[in-house]
Order: sequence, then C-alpha cells, then structure tokens
Amino acid sequence: MLPWKSLISLDRQSPKSVFLQIAEGVINVIRSGHLQAGERLPGSRQMAQLLDINRKTALLAYDELLAQGWIISRASRGTFVADSLPILQSRSWSGEEFPRRAAGDFSWEIPDYLTQPLAFSYPMAFDDGLPDIRLAPIEELARAYSRNLRNLWDHRRLSYGDALGHPHLREVLARELNNTRGLNITPDHLIITRGSQMAIFLAARVVLSDKQSTVVMTDPGYRTAGLNFRYAGGRILTVPVDEEGLVVTELEKICKRQSIQLVYVTPHHHYPTTVMLSPQRRMELLQLADVYDFAILEDDYDYDFHYGNSPVLPLASGDHQKRVLYIGSFSKNISPAIRMGYLVGPPDLIRELPKIRRLIDRQGDVTMEAAIAELLEEGIIRRYLKKALRQYRQRRDAGCDRLQTELGDYLKFDKPAGGLAIWAKFHPDIDLPALSEVMLRQQVYLSNGKFYAPEENAIRMGFACMSETEMVRAITILKESIQSAFPTFVPGNWKKD
Repeated sequence: MLPWKSLISLDRQSPKSVFLQIAEGVINVIRSGHLQAGERLPGSRQMAQLLDINRKTALLAYDELLAQGWIISRASRGTFVADSLPILQSRSWSGEEFPRRAAGDFSWEIPDYLTQPLAFSYPMAFDDGLPDIRLAPIEELARAYSRNLRNLWDHRRLSYGDALGHPHLREVLARELNNTRGLNITPDHLIITRGSQMAIFLAARVVLSDKQSTVVMTDPGYRTAGLNFRYAGGRILTVPVDEEGLVVTELEKICKRQSIQLVYVTPHHHYPTTVMLSPQRRMELLQLADVYDFAILEDDYDYDFHYGNSPVLPLASGDHQKRVLYIGSFSKNISPAIRMGYLVGPPDLIRELPKIRRLIDRQGDVTMEAAIAELLEEGIIRRYLKKALRQYRQRRDAGCDRLQTELGDYLKFDKPAGGLAIWAKFHPDIDLPALSEVMLRQQVYLSNGKFYAPEENAIRMGFACMSETEMVRAITILKESIQSAFPTFVPGNWKKD
C-alpha cells in the first residue's frame, strides 16, 4: 500500500477546504505515476483512517475526483483510477495556425482601432490616475457583501434582478447625488452599470442610433469614449481644449455648419489635461445644447477629489432643459476592481436602456449593489472619501514639489486643482516610448504617451496610488532613467506651446 499520509500533505490552517487538498493530492499521485489507470484506491473509510480525517471529508474528496473524471466507482468492487484520465496535452500556437480571418467555417475580424493598452501591475506606477485601494473601506465592504450574501431567506437576492440595478441602491444613490451634486432626481432617473464604460456604451447606442450621427469631443480627449462612439457608428469631430476647458466658440462653429447629436465632456477635471471647464463656458455649453438641439454626455469620473474650494456642481445640476446625461463611477473613487457606475438621465430614456443592456449583460452584481447601498446609507463611503481627499491632497502637493525640484528641466506641468493625476509635458528631446521601456525594466510604470496625444509628448502621471515614500523612490528612478537613457540631453530649448 502507498504511504498516503506522506504523499498527501494537509494544511489545516489553509483557507482551502481539506477535501479539496486531498483531491489535489490524489491527482498529483496519479500524475506522478504512483497510481496507474485501473489501479484500486483505498475505500473512503480506510482513506479516512490513513489521513486521520473524518470519513465524510474522504467521501467529499472522492466525489470531487469522480466529478473531475480522475476516478470511477464500480458497484461492490470499490474505487479505481479511471482508464481515461483528464490530462490535457499542451500545444504551442503560432499566428499562422489561427489567422486573423479564419478560412474555415466562419470568419471574424476585430477592427484595429479598438486596440488599447493592456492592464498593468507594477510595484510603483505613474498611472492614469487610480485610487489607492489601501485607503478604501474594503473590510466594511466585505462584511456588507457577506451579510447580504448570507441572507438566503430572501431568495430574490440570488436570483435575477432588475436590469436597472438594485432598487435600494438606486434610492440611496439618488439621495446622495441630490445632496452632494445638486441634482434633482428620483430612482427613476438612474441605471446602475458595470463601471462608467458600460454607461458610455449604453448612451452611445441610444443617442447615436442613426448611423449618420455626429459626436463632438475634445482633442486631446478620452480615447476609450471615442472608440465607443465610433463602434456605435458615430462620426467624431474634435474641438481644442485650453486652460478654461473645452473651447465652446469652436463647438459653436461646428454647430453652425452641421447638425450634431452629442457632445462628450469631462468638465470637472478634463481628461487627460485635468483643467476645469470655466463657469462661463458651462453656461455657454448648456445654451448651445438648447439652441442646436444636441445632448451632452457628462463624464464626472472624479468629482469627489477636488482640493481647492468646493467642487463645481455638474452641468447636470443646472440642466433645466434636460439635455445632459450624467455619468459617475464607484470604480474611480474606491477601486477599479469594483465594476460599478451609473447613468443619470430622463426617466423615459432610462426605462429603455435595459433593452440594450440585456444584450450584453443581464444585470449587475445584485449582492455588491446591495452592499454598496449599505455603505452609502451608513455614511461609510462619504467618510472614506473625506479621509482619502486629505491623503491625496498631501500626495499631490508632495509629488508636484518633488517633480518640480528634481525634474523641472525635463518636464512641465501645472498643479491640478483636483483629480488623481497631473498632465506632464516632457521636453521634446525626451523620447517617451523609449523612457517608458527603461522605467518598466525598473518595475515602475510610466505611460509611453501613445494613448493620449503623441504629438504633445505628454502623459498623465497619477500620484494617488503611491505613498509619499513610494513617490520619492519612483521620482528618483525616473530621474535616473532619464539621465541614463538620454546622456546628451541639454536643458532648455523648449518648443513653444
């Protein structure tokens, strides 16, 4: 008999169930060749004695092995290693084996313009402007999620839910938006989405239903939103952005030449440049929408993080003609892993959105939505945001001071009034893609600039997700990387903006 207690090591402190550890151990014994196809295993009672476990645990382990196809049970004879084992043989693929357009029974193609940078994970990162999840109320959220998940007496929590989102979350969120953003809405004005991306997708599909529809956005602007509009069939026109945000006079010139259906804006902290749309231009934009009959899609992705005076209220708060669709997201202020956002609009439009949403996503995470509603109602999220705001203000100030002191010869920036990133323009003699590669080899993320405005040699440099100590180290690595990659660099000779 095999020395089972030596072959299967059990860790009773592990979060993995003991029966799963046993099942994996038996699989490893089979893979190693100690057990051959057709060979008999000890009975469940004997295996329990050998491993010093409860017989029910041994039975669970055998059930798992049966379900995976590693063993078979023969009546009155016992349990045996299966004759045909579920072992997959690895295979290497080349591009030729699976071409872009298959020549077999069907063909497929993904437009090249949809290509975007992949997600990254590095110990330190000058990212796009992400929150520090170490500050987030993760423990409180986990407890709330667990409580709602355990409420199995209400079977509806684990069944299909409302495609508009959890009713209680919509009720609580409507009150929160009215109190903090000056909106005047009810739950009927809200649909809960899986992050702001889904909200943009739904808005694009509704407003740009006519293939001749035209969208106006800034250049530079949020490229992913533009991809959504283009994929929905929209024609994209751009207007410039300056220190006061979107240049409304240029938008008006377009409106006088042709009909437009949608204007996409990030007015609170423009993406990517972080500038704020001035009050005068906000009024002018709303007036233009009324005169030229277009909708405004307001993406307020980081409203909660403003460091000077109080945040300027959204366009939607002064939208008396109901032309603004308003987007917000918990993914941007708590954690990107929490895919939850929302879209605010007229009730008659909101009621229609589930027809489109259900084509790609039946509903959201009902349990997570209930948990977020609980945290909102108890004021936990509001208290977290106040704490995070203080931390991020300190990190912004420390980061900007350090960048100016250490790297003032290499880049230019204005200290942002809000948001989680600065907009840094690098000296034209510094090749951003090359610098990015050097930084990545040092395990520090720095964008190569291609996603933003390559002709400006500029990038967003997030400061929120790093502590001050981490930021000092990252800036030191950045300075050393510039000096090593561009040893002949001479400060000065900036081209005029």
